Amino acid sequence: MSAPAPVASAPAPPAPSGSSGSSGSSGSSAAAAAARGSAAASSRRPGTPLSVRRLRRLQVGAVALLLAFGAFVLTALGISLSAAASAEQTLTQYYRLADARVQALEVQQSANTWALTPTSPVRTELNEHLGTLASTLADAAGVNADRDRLLPLSGAVVSYGMTLQNALNANGEASAAILAKADAQLTDELLTPLQAANTVAGDRLVANLTGTWFLWVLGGAVLAGAGLVAILMALAKVSHRYLNLGVAAGVLCALVSAIVVAVLSSSASSVATGFAAADRAALDAVTTAQQQVAQARADELLSIGLKSAGGTYQQRWTTGYSAAKSALGEVPDAGDTTTALSLYSASHTTVVTELKASNWSGAATKALAAGKQTGAFTELQSALTSLATTTRSPVTASVAGVRSSTIGGITGVVLLTLAGAVLAYWGVARRLEEYR
Repeated sequence: MSAPAPVASAPAPPAPSGSSGSSGSSGSSAAAAAARGSAAASSRRPGTPLSVRRLRRLQVGAVALLLAFGAFVLTALGISLSAAASAEQTLTQYYRLADARVQALEVQQSANTWALTPTSPVRTELNEHLGTLASTLADAAGVNADRDRLLPLSGAVVSYGMTLQNALNANGEASAAILAKADAQLTDELLTPLQAANTVAGDRLVANLTGTWFLWVLGGAVLAGAGLVAILMALAKVSHRYLNLGVAAGVLCALVSAIVVAVLSSSASSVATGFAAADRAALDAVTTAQQQVAQARADELLSIGLKSAGGTYQQRWTTGYSAAKSALGEVPDAGDTTTALSLYSASHTTVVTELKASNWSGAATKALAAGKQTGAFTELQSALTSLATTTRSPVTASVAGVRSSTIGGITGVVLLTLAGAVLAYWGVARRLEEYR
């Protein structure tokens, strides 16, 4: 048997027309390039969203910190504004209590006039002065800080008024004797407490003008400062830039806000220092002169009413005059008032001449003339009132200026805070645009 013939292997299928070995090689290269591009894209896509999220967190953080610092600064300014408003109220109270001291003595003057000339106009004048005093004390007692101190004085006015009524029911020396008791009652129950309350109000004014704002600004600076430094460092790391202009400008706005508070606080402290060092002394000196002159006038009238028993009040007139003259020497630009005081002293000398001659009616005539419209005492009262107004005006303006400046500062800080937040937002937004 013969062996089977060998089987020939199948021929390879013919290659498609137009193909070559080089085209196969380029196809392999394109596939490799596409694979590399896909790998690179896959490596970029996870990193870009992460950077964007970090930038947005930093953006929110910068804006929040700047707004928080602005809130701390505005709180400090709010404290300053409240203190400035209280200072204005306290200054008004300070003036009111000073006026009450003089008004009380004007009541005594009218009452002492009754002993010399018991007429209806004198009684009407007395009632008007008493009503003015009661109204002033009621207003003063309406201030919470002084209420407990001043409320008892309303009762003292009622008691004093009852004593004066007894004097009005008498005449001549009998009336003058009762008025002498009323004078002592006035000093003990009204003038002394009023002077003490006046001193307390002056002390309180200085405290009002030096508010406790510093801790709020310090706390805000520590919180915002540390956070903003960390944010600037993080931005530099993420964006590969040393400084973000927007956030830096926002920080600058915050610094300016702090400077605004410092300047306003320094201004308020200057007003407080000026009041304590000079203004208060001048104001107190004017009030002392007014009170001493008013007391001297009351003593002049009472010394005439008591006739031979009035020597003590005549001596007290001399003491009051000297005190008034000394007080005016401490007040700038008090020359005209000092001249008016000298003229009143000359008028009083004519009264003393009559008293030494026991000419009571002549003394009364001359004393009453000093209180008429063109009399020496009336001219002195007018000069003292004008001097008080002149001395008070700049103090009132400076204290009021603290409040108005603080209101302006609050407006400025609000604008700076908003500008700083917008700038910080914009600064980070510029970096975010690079990833779009």
